[in-house]
Amino acid sequence: MKSKQETKQPEIRRKKTAEERRQDILEAALNIFTEKGYNGSTTAEIARGAGVAEGTIFRHFATKKELLIAVLSPKILEGIISLDKKHKDPVEFFRCFMKNRMEFIKENDGLVRFMFAEAQYHDEVREALSNGILGQGINIVQPWFEKGVKQGVFKPVPFPSVMRTFMGMVLFYGVFNHVFPGLSPENTIEEATDQTLEIFLHGLMVKEAKT
Repeated sequence: MKSKQETKQPEIRRKKTAEERRQDILEAALNIFTEKGYNGSTTAEIARGAGVAEGTIFRHFATKKELLIAVLSPKILEGIISLDKKHKDPVEFFRCFMKNRMEFIKENDGLVRFMFAEAQYHDEVREALSNGILGQGINIVQPWFEKGVKQGVFKPVPFPSVMRTFMGMVLFYGVFNHVFPGLSPENTIEEATDQTLEIFLHGLMVKEAKT
């Protein structure tokens, strides 16, 4: 009679697919980029973190900058793309867009700080963000603003100024909560979205009563 040791079948490891290895590389790159910065990270170190040979990285990504774009793009753009497919009303789109960005900043605090810290000093990171990622986001958002202008909902002001003001409010919400946790006047992101959007859309001035 065979013992349990003899009858035990050896464990068979399933070979990972190319897509699974790609995801392992992206996850390792995200962790190492945010921990050590763009210049401080090497593809050899990322390969070790992903459990692959360094050459495997370059079969998926031609350059380190391309890898950076692949890491950041889904994080930044996926929420905007899904919003673009859901809404018809420009005001509701901007409300959901603001809520989505506030949630993104809260959930990806380290990544957001990495992006802005690195973009100040490294041309490759700045170019990856401005051309490779943010430009795509603007191409999604701008038609919603133009639709609002056409409907008479929004003023026909320059779109870059609109986005700078909008994202400035969103980003400072994230910075304030990071630096001063617990001091935000709102209890939820829903409240923060409603109050911030009210100020963004209508400002602080009370309309004069009609005489």
